Amino acid sequence: MKIAFKKIGLHKKDVLIQKDDLTLHGSVVRGKDSLVDLEGTLRGSVEVECARCGKSFSVPIDEPLILKLSDGVYKGFDNEADIIEFYNGSVDMQELIDSEYESIRLDYHICNECKQKEGE
Repeated sequence: MKIAFKKIGLHKKDVLIQKDDLTLHGSVVRGKDSLVDLEGTLRGSVEVECARCGKSFSVPIDEPLILKLSDGVYKGFDNEADIIEFYNGSVDMQELIDSEYESIRLDYHICNECKQKEGE
C-alpha cells in the first residue's frame, strides 16, 4: 500500500497493513517541518529463532509505533521519534511493516527452554 505524500493532509488518514501474523493499525497526518506523522500499534506474533539453540518459536507483539516520515532527505533535527526517508514521493506502508517485522525477527531472542536451563 502506497500513499502519496501530497495526498496526506491535516486530517488523519487510517492505515491498516498486515504481514503474516503481524498487523500495523494506525493513522498518518501531516506534521511539522513537512514531515508526516505515523502513530499506530503493531500487534500479532512473529516467528523467531532462539539465539542459543536455534529453535523456532513465536513471540507476541503489542507495541506502539510512532514514526516521522520524510519525502526525501530530512535536513532538520528531531530526537522525539525515528525518521524514515522515502525517495519516490510516496509512503510505502508495506516497506514499513516489512522493516519492523525484520527488526523484530533479527533481534536477540531466547526460548523458554533455554531460559529455564539458565535458571537451573
